[in-house]
Formats: sequence, structure tokens, C-alpha cells
Amino acid sequence: MRGPRTRGLMGLVLLGLLAAPPVAQAHPKPDLVPRSWELDFSYRHPALIAVKNDEGERRWYWYLKYTVVNRTGQERLFVPQFTIATSEGDVVSANENVPTRVFQAIKKRLDNRLLESPVRVIGQLLIGEDHAKESVAIWPVLDHDVDRMRIFIEGLSGETEVIERDGEQVVLRKTRVLDYHLPGNPAEQDDIRVLPVRRSWVMR
Repeated sequence: MRGPRTRGLMGLVLLGLLAAPPVAQAHPKPDLVPRSWELDFSYRHPALIAVKNDEGERRWYWYLKYTVVNRTGQERLFVPQFTIATSEGDVVSANENVPTRVFQAIKKRLDNRLLESPVRVIGQLLIGEDHAKESVAIWPVLDHDVDRMRIFIEGLSGETEVIERDGEQVVLRKTRVLDYHLPGNPAEQDDIRVLPVRRSWVMR
């Protein structure tokens, strides 16, 4: 069985691997000046919420509330994908197998009638701020201590890069990355703090 130290080191390696393309070559980087369409994406830092399940037990979830605006001059198909990687080696896809009651609890807390569910937000994004969409990414809190969390967000840019891997072409996409440090006591979810480390773009 791997100890906490080994697992943590493996997690840090995984954080790096997820940000880089799966090839042994120079790491493609997004252009400093966007060369394709890019949606305006604003967000609040991740927050915690506890929701009771069918058995009356409290289950904790992370959620990241965001707003997306299309100022590209053309309608865009908006299909966001959120992937969370941790320093402990976990990789979680947001909005998968999340009970509907969790979104309803978040919507009630935020008191936002314009908030769309992660399913309903997918679709054509019309041009202009009047057609902005608001939604959330939701994923479960893990049952072990996590020191770092990295959130990858795809679907915000049309910039791509084609590379070769094992004789096949692989398409990398410009992806927003949000890095957080999570100090606090994992046994007491209310004690966990969310400290932003950096925000960046990568190709993955």
C-alpha cells in the first residue's frame, strides 16, 4: 500500500501530466494573442455545500459558479467540460452522477433564477451580454485530504494544435486552468479554505 507521501508525490506528477500533451516533444503553448474565437468566462472560486441524500446523510460537494458571454461576433456551440485533478492523484469529471437535488440546493443558496443546470447550459450561445449564460460545475468532495486542486475547463476557445503521437494525429485544445491551495482540516469541511494560486491557459 502506498503511503501518504508517495501518493502525494504521484499526485503532483499527475497534475503536471494533465497540463502537458501526452507526447515526448516540446510542449505546445497557446498563442499570447488568441488566434481563434474565445468566450468571456468569469467565475467565483469553488465553494462547498452539504446536501442530504435519500438516507438523510449529509454529502459534501464542491461547486464553481460561472458566467460565459459570447463576444466573438458569431454564435457558438457551448459544451463546457470540467476536469478536476488533485495533489493526491485523483481525477474527477464534474457534473457526472451528481443528484439533481444538489444543483437545486446551490440555486437556492445563490438565489439566482437565471442559473441553468449543467445539462441545460449546453447549447448555442448567442452573441452579446444579454445572452450570457450562468451555470455551475459540481463534483463530490473526496474522502481524503487534498492539498492542491487544479481545474481544467474546455470549451471556451476554438484554438487547437495538431501533434503526432505513435504515428497518429492528436488534437490539443486551448484549456483554461485554475489552481488552488486547500489548507484546513479535512475532517471539518467548514474549516477548509480555498486559496487561488494562479490562472493560466494550456494546450491539452
